[in-house]
Amino acid sequence: MMFSSRPRAKTLQLPASHEKTLQLPVSLDIGTAQGLKESLLSALAMSPAVRLDGSETRHVATPGVQVLLAASQSAKSTGGRIVLTASSPALETALADLGLTETFTEWTAAHA
Repeated sequence: MMFSSRPRAKTLQLPASHEKTLQLPVSLDIGTAQGLKESLLSALAMSPAVRLDGSETRHVATPGVQVLLAASQSAKSTGGRIVLTASSPALETALADLGLTETFTEWTAAHA
């Protein structure tokens, strides 16, 4: 699933700093997936590397992870990347449960 830039509802707000960092929602699921997608599209349009802070994420479902994976693929296709600067145990566990430990390592290694 690649991103398309169709206009949609509410997006998460980007901080005003020059670094593009998105705070992932507390609940990363179907209810927040569309807003996250739109926020990631905006962030990737402004910067090839987008930093994600998942330290406050407490609930993770597959649709939320799918959005992160699609964003990562879209970023890579244009020479960019997704960087996970902070992670919660719930996010780490969900990625491991989905067999995405290597992806998690890639996202966090980009921060190191």
